Amino acid sequence: MRTQAIGNHIDMGQLSPCPKLFVVGCPRSGTSWVTSLLAQHPDVLVVPRETHVYRLVYEPFVELPRWDWQQRLRAWKGILRRYGLKPLLFGFKPATIWPGILRDYQILNRPDSHGLHGLVSYQELSLLISAIRAEVLETNRGLVQAEELIAAMFDRFFKRYGKPGQTVLEKTPMHIRYAEQILCRFPEARIIEVLRDGRDVCVSYNALAKRERWAQIGTAGAIRQWKQCVEWGEIIRERPSLQSRVHAVRYEALKADPERSLQQMFEFANLGWDEAQVGAIVAAADIKRVAKKGDGQYVRSGSVGDWKEHLSEAEIAMCDEIAGEQLVRLGYRAR
Repeated sequence: MRTQAIGNHIDMGQLSPCPKLFVVGCPRSGTSWVTSLLAQHPDVLVVPRETHVYRLVYEPFVELPRWDWQQRLRAWKGILRRYGLKPLLFGFKPATIWPGILRDYQILNRPDSHGLHGLVSYQELSLLISAIRAEVLETNRGLVQAEELIAAMFDRFFKRYGKPGQTVLEKTPMHIRYAEQILCRFPEARIIEVLRDGRDVCVSYNALAKRERWAQIGTAGAIRQWKQCVEWGEIIRERPSLQSRVHAVRYEALKADPERSLQQMFEFANLGWDEAQVGAIVAAADIKRVAKKGDGQYVRSGSVGDWKEHLSEAEIAMCDEIAGEQLVRLGYRAR
């Protein structure tokens, strides 16, 4: 099922799915750099900001109905702000989750913020929700409707901005958590997973924490998040039915030979290229030249092995204790 807007209503008609390329991985692993490289290809249509569409649309239908009274009570302010009093008192049903999606859109609708406004306008979102709720059965706790809304938003974005033959590129690092759902829902989609030494990820987080509250998770929080992201990635990379649609890019390999890494990404995404084009793109997207450019673009010229100089012995030991198995499995040696 695909949707399209005609005038002031939604026609639940059929549209051909556009190719989709998702860049995922643990935050601070180089996903912004990879996206900036891919986005310069003429056959790529990049979504201008991180959408977090699965966290904002899909995840509420998975998580919120499971919350008991104590969990709802702890989050009462956010629930009242987004969903109103009824779900706070009586629990979440699919029908009570939809208003929160619209409310989140309003809260996040700023030029410097991630959110669904990277894909559709508020009016389009409201119309799409109404149409999907009217014509798609509320099965599997509302998850089918949620997936159809996500698909419809990508269709609307492509219809408005895309051209025939283009691939839509979206980067939200934590979509690694929903990589399996993405690949199952979108048979035309492919995923590029960016991998980096978890200890260097910790250094990047710690440096950014000096000015960004969301990065203030500490070394222990950063390495635990890295471990979880690696495990999510392993699920799809080891699944025979999905592994051909996932391409892992090592940050270290990208630093050592960006031209070759970009060529491999273009080939994986079925995007044509020549050596002159690749060289020009790499030069234009040199990480040393990139400054902060809004949501998700907090780029620093991170060196490979930064952790050896910037993490304390206690922090290094902590990383080994929490994620030593994953570090070794990915080929990252201890000091």
